[in-house]
Amino acid sequence: MSGDKQQNGKWAPWWIYVPIILGSNYVKQSLVQDLPVAANAVITLVLVGTLFLIITVVYRSMRRVDR
Repeated sequence: MSGDKQQNGKWAPWWIYVPIILGSNYVKQSLVQDLPVAANAVITLVLVGTLFLIITVVYRSMRRVDR
């Protein structure tokens, strides 16, 4: 994918999502390491979904200010 085709203003670049999600997952793992695997998986899905939404909303609001 080319950069101009990927940047349509709807989504933040992948390099914004990846470090935030990986870093928060690393911190989460140290906090919930003693929980069962199923609970850990649910927490991970909720965390990733929430972060994805927050990053997208912040990125879109920042792009709207620039225009």
